[in-house]
Amino acid sequence: MTAIAKILETRGVMVKEEKVKSLSERIYSNTMVLENYEPYPGYYGKNVPTDVIPRSIFLILVREYDHMFLARTMQKLSREAKHACMGTYGYIDLEDHRYYCIRIKNLRCFEEIPIIQQKLAEHGIDFRRSKPVNSMALITIEKTFLVERFDEGIYLDLAGDNKYYIEIPQELKWDDFKLITSHVKNNLQNSFFDAALGYFWKVDGPQDVIRIYDLKANLERISEIRSKYLQEIERFNKTHS
Repeated sequence: MTAIAKILETRGVMVKEEKVKSLSERIYSNTMVLENYEPYPGYYGKNVPTDVIPRSIFLILVREYDHMFLARTMQKLSREAKHACMGTYGYIDLEDHRYYCIRIKNLRCFEEIPIIQQKLAEHGIDFRRSKPVNSMALITIEKTFLVERFDEGIYLDLAGDNKYYIEIPQELKWDDFKLITSHVKNNLQNSFFDAALGYFWKVDGPQDVIRIYDLKANLERISEIRSKYLQEIERFNKTHS
């Protein structure tokens, strides 16, 4: 019998809805660069986390590039500069338009954004021209997951505080996920958590997951949230079959 790995390092995708706005300073001249703000929209009002600054910068590309080319280019630049900028790629759906991007996630690297952009340009990567943006966007990012099996169907994110992944039995469209999440929150006494949608690869194929960000989570809390999601997904399937 094959042992189940407790710690998993793998690739996958996360989809989330966040507010983004254009940056106009400390960027490569006349390029489109977006920053997320209010990065956990599941929190609101007085419950918004104030001790976390998980800002991300999105360098908007003129077109979609080969993913391996982008990955190897970013890896090379990171080694040359000897920094730990967490660069990955994806796309942003904004106002009925899709923008391909490189995401940079590391506060210590933000001062180096124009340098990073210049180096990327020297490797043949072109950026979109500057455009004013300040609105909600649907962000899809390919990323590496480093998770630990917390319990049956529950994983702890080892690379990010207060983040968990719960397994779900099927792929969900974003609008259906939002509807299901609203029902889950309406049936919880404490509805203050943020949720995003995604999957990561396991040996037998892609595993659909929901990412939960919760400042006060424990095993009991995450288990309750997962149970509510499974109930609402089952209910959704019955009413939409």
